[in-house]
Amino acid sequence: MFAWYRILCPEQNPKDIIAVVFSSAVMSLPPELRVLCFKLSSTAPSDLPRLTPTLLRHVSCCQAPLSSPAGNASQADASASSVLVHKLKTQLSSLLNGKSPEGRFAAVVLIKAVVEIGGWEILHGVEPWVRGLLSILGKPDSTAVKELCVMTLTKIYSMTQQYQTLVREITTPTLPTFVTSCLNLLSSSSSKKVPGGPTSLEEVVFQSFAMLVPRHTAIFRPFASQIRLAVRPFLAPTSSDDFFAASSLKDSARRLVVILHQTAAKNTSGEEWGKAVRGLVKDIHSTADHVFRAVVEDWESAAGYVGEAVDVNQDLQGGSATGDDLPLWSGIHAGVERLTGRLELLAEYLKVETAAPVAVPLGAIMDMVTRMLSIAIPSPQSSFGKSEARLHPAIDRDERDGLWVGMPQIYVAALQLVDTLSVRLDDGFLPLAQESFDQLAWVFEYGKHSPEFRLIAYVVTAKILFHVGQSFNQAQCDKLNGIYQACCQDLQEGHSSFTDATVVDVGSKPQGSQIAEAFLRSKVTVPTEHHIANPALNAAARDLLPMFLTHLPQQFLKLATRSLVDRTSILTHNKDAMLASVLNPMFANNGSALPSILPHLTREFCHDATVEILLRPRMPLVPSTAIRSLVNDAVDEESEDEDMDVNTESTSVQNKSTSISAPVTQAPFAVAAQPGFGSSTETPQHTLLHHSTFGTNTTMETIPSMNGNFIVGKESSGVSQAQQDQPDESMAQDDDDSDDESVHLNMELDTDSDEDDVE
Repeated sequence: MFAWYRILCPEQNPKDIIAVVFSSAVMSLPPELRVLCFKLSSTAPSDLPRLTPTLLRHVSCCQAPLSSPAGNASQADASASSVLVHKLKTQLSSLLNGKSPEGRFAAVVLIKAVVEIGGWEILHGVEPWVRGLLSILGKPDSTAVKELCVMTLTKIYSMTQQYQTLVREITTPTLPTFVTSCLNLLSSSSSKKVPGGPTSLEEVVFQSFAMLVPRHTAIFRPFASQIRLAVRPFLAPTSSDDFFAASSLKDSARRLVVILHQTAAKNTSGEEWGKAVRGLVKDIHSTADHVFRAVVEDWESAAGYVGEAVDVNQDLQGGSATGDDLPLWSGIHAGVERLTGRLELLAEYLKVETAAPVAVPLGAIMDMVTRMLSIAIPSPQSSFGKSEARLHPAIDRDERDGLWVGMPQIYVAALQLVDTLSVRLDDGFLPLAQESFDQLAWVFEYGKHSPEFRLIAYVVTAKILFHVGQSFNQAQCDKLNGIYQACCQDLQEGHSSFTDATVVDVGSKPQGSQIAEAFLRSKVTVPTEHHIANPALNAAARDLLPMFLTHLPQQFLKLATRSLVDRTSILTHNKDAMLASVLNPMFANNGSALPSILPHLTREFCHDATVEILLRPRMPLVPSTAIRSLVNDAVDEESEDEDMDVNTESTSVQNKSTSISAPVTQAPFAVAAQPGFGSSTETPQHTLLHHSTFGTNTTMETIPSMNGNFIVGKESSGVSQAQQDQPDESMAQDDDDSDDESVHLNMELDTDSDEDDVE
C-alpha cells in the first residue's frame, strides 16, 4: 500500500503517507463493534447474562477503535468510531445504573473487558463507572456481582497507578470508599451465620487488598487494624470454629496480614516485620506448651525461651476471645490445627516480599523447629533401640492418642518452614543445612508412614545434599539409610511396571504326614496393598534419587545401598539417576570398579543426545559430501604452487637414493623402506591422505607430503609400464631391495658400535 501511495502521490511527504497508511489499516472499524452495540440495544437486560460470553468475544476484537485516539484516523473513520465508542459507553452506563440485576451483572463484566482492552483512552473517562461500581457494593445484589465489582475496581486502580493524573482524579478520591465498602461486606458476612461457612467473597477481598496495599500504603494505613481484625479468624482456623476455611482462603488471608507491615510509618516497616515474626515465634511456643503437655519434653531452648506453666487438671484449650490473639480453641485436635496454622503463617512471612531490608531471627526460628521435631511418637515399626517420648502420667490416653495422630502434621509444617528458609536464604542456608539434616534424619523414622511427611522430607533432603552432601562422612551417610529405602520403595510402588502381587517364601512344602500347620510355611502369593497414586511424591523421589549418586561421597555408601539405587533407577527408567550412576562409579575394597549400568542406559535411552555423547566422546568431525568437495578443492588450489617444489625435492632425493648402494649417511634419522607398507603403485610413499576423506568409501585424493627427510626405495623413483602390468614381480623386487638396504644399514650400525668399543 505504501508503494501505491508513493507512485500516485510522489510530491507528498513520506511521513504523511505512513500516517495515512497506518490510519487506514488500524482505524478501519471492525464489524464486531457494530454488532456489540446492536445486541446491547436490542436485547432485554434479563437475557444479557447468557449472551455475555459472546459479547466478550466481540469486545476482544475491538481493540483498535477502543485504544486508538480518534485524531489518528481519517475524518470519516474518526466520526464513525467516536460515535460507536460513545454509544457503547452510554449503553454500559445505563445497564450499570439500571434496576435490573442481570443488566448490572453484564455491565460489570463488559466494563472490565473494555477497560483492559482500551487502556488510557478508556481510563481517563472511567470515573462515572467507578462510582457506579462502588454503589453496587452497597446494594443487595448477589455475591457473584459483588465479587466482579471488587475485581473490576481492583483492575482499574492497578492500571491507573502509572498515570499520576488519574491517581489524583480517580484513585485517591474513591479508594477509601472502596476499602470501607469491602470491610462492611466482610463484617456483614461474618455476622451472618451462613451454614456453608465463608464464601469466596472474603477471598476476593483479601486478594484485592494484598494487591493494592503495596501501591497505596498511605491510604490503607488508617484501615490496618480493621483489616487485621477481619482476617484474624482465617489465619489458623481450627475444628472448634463454626466454619470451614478452604486452603486458598487461608493463604490469601495470611498473605494479606504479612503485607500489612508495609503500612507502618516511614522507614519502620522492617522493624514492624521483625517484631511480628518474633511475636509469632513466641506464640508458637505458647501453643506448643499446651499441645505437648501429654509428654515430658527433653528439649531445652537455646534461644532463652522459658515455657509457661500449664495446668494439666484443666481441659486443653487456648486462644483468646479478644483481638490480641487468635480465636479460642479446645481439644487436642484443634490444638494441633492451631499449632500447624501458626507454623504455616510463619512460613508465609518468609515467602512474601518486604518493602525494606529485614533481620530474620534465625536462631529463634531454628530453636523452635528443633522443638517441633524433638517429639518421638511410638510406632510399631520402630526398633526397640529408638528412644520414645516420656509420657505425663496425669494425661489420659485419648489426649495422647490425639497427639500421636497429629504429630505428622506438625512435622510437615516444621519441615515446610525449613524448606521455605532454604529457598529464601539460598546460599545463606549453608550454615543451617547440617543442623537441619540431623533433625530430619532423626525424625524420619517416626514420620515416614505419612506420604505428606515423606514428600517434604525428600524435598528438604535434596536441598541439604545440594549444599553439604559432598562433605558427609561415613556416619552421616549411614543416617540416610531410611531415606534411601523409602525413596526407592515409593518409586517402585508408583511405577506401572510392577505387579500387584508378591511371592513370600515362608518355608518349604510339607511332605508325607506332616501336620497341616506346616503347610502354612510355604511359598504363597500375597496381594500387595493398593497404593493411591501421588504424583507429587513420585516427582520428589525421582528428583532425590540422582542426588544420592552425585552429591554424596560414593566410597561411604554400602554396596547394598548402591545396588538398591541402581536397580531402582533401571526399573523406573530414571535417566538422570542412571547417568549419575555411570558418571560416578563405585569401587570395591580392592580398588576395582563395580560393573557399570551403561548397557541398561544405552538400551533404554539409545536415541538420547546425552547418552550419545557419553558413548562416543571426541569423535572426529566428518563433513558432508558437499562440504567435503569444497574443502578438497580449496586445499588442492592452495597446494598447486607447492607441488613443483616438493616434486623437485622428491626427485632429487630419489635420484640420490638410486645411486647409493651403501648405507645412507646423509640423513641419520631417516627411515628405510620396509616390507609391509604397501605397494608404491597403490599409495606412493611421498603422499598423504586428505583429512576430509576420513571414514568414506569415495575415491580419496592425495596431497604431497611437506617433509623431505625420507628415503624411498630404488623402484619408487620411476614406475614403468611393465612394472604396472606385472605387480607381483615389482613387489618381489621391492622386498629384495628393502632387505638389502636393511642389511647394509644393520652392518653400518654394527661397525659404528665396534668403533665405539675400540675407542
